[in-house]
Amino acid sequence: MGEDGDMDVERLRRLELFGDLDHHDLSAVAHRVEEVVVAAGDLLIEEGALPYELFVIEEGTADVEHDGEVLARLGSGDVVGEMAVIRQERRGASVRASSPIRALAIGVEEFREMSEEMPEIARQIRSTMKAREP
Repeated sequence: MGEDGDMDVERLRRLELFGDLDHHDLSAVAHRVEEVVVAAGDLLIEEGALPYELFVIEEGTADVEHDGEVLARLGSGDVVGEMAVIRQERRGASVRASSPIRALAIGVEEFREMSEEMPEIARQIRSTMKAREP
């Protein structure tokens, strides 16, 4: 974290999602994200829950589960929870940490603001979402 409690801009720059942003845009993102730490075995997202945020995994791995079946394994740089946030639908799958995770959480309102101010981030997240659709 930065001196004033905001996320460190250099940590954001290392993630592919934010890698092309300039310092000004990275600073704007830093004001809107929060760090989340999840222990191995704990849920990051619970299937059926209302979406309050999406996550960008910074370190660690997580399994996407639906009806007890592992559908995918996610790792550093992956975005998770974006479908429910964008569509404003209940979570369609659970995401469980398969190792300790450090992630960045972006709230629904913060994501909306970022989408308006930095449409390239929203485009990249939407393209990730489309790639995952069956």
